[in-house]
Amino acid sequence: MKHVILFLSFFILTLGTASAQSRFDQDKAPISLYPNPASVSFTVKFESPSKINTVAVYSIIGNEVMSKKYEGNSKLNFNIQSLKKGKYIVRVFNNDGSTETLSLIKN
Repeated sequence: MKHVILFLSFFILTLGTASAQSRFDQDKAPISLYPNPASVSFTVKFESPSKINTVAVYSIIGNEVMSKKYEGNSKLNFNIQSLKKGKYIVRVFNNDGSTETLSLIKN
């Protein structure tokens, strides 16, 4: 009986994880950042560019170090040569007020 309960618990837990993962994949934003890590520049690519407003880059302590207003392309390029090495946060601001966050490593 103990083994049956353990098996059922494992099965339910696995099933719940799989459904949570598929919901996460469906909600996942179609935005990519490359190359990462980057040393000279990086590009943010949008699959649904019509909803984008602004893209900003923040230091790890939250200071905005650069931003660009979306201009209608499916890609936005950033020159980061002047930034210090380290980790940065790239935040995409959408027209509906939502945001999406990506990490960037500057090497």
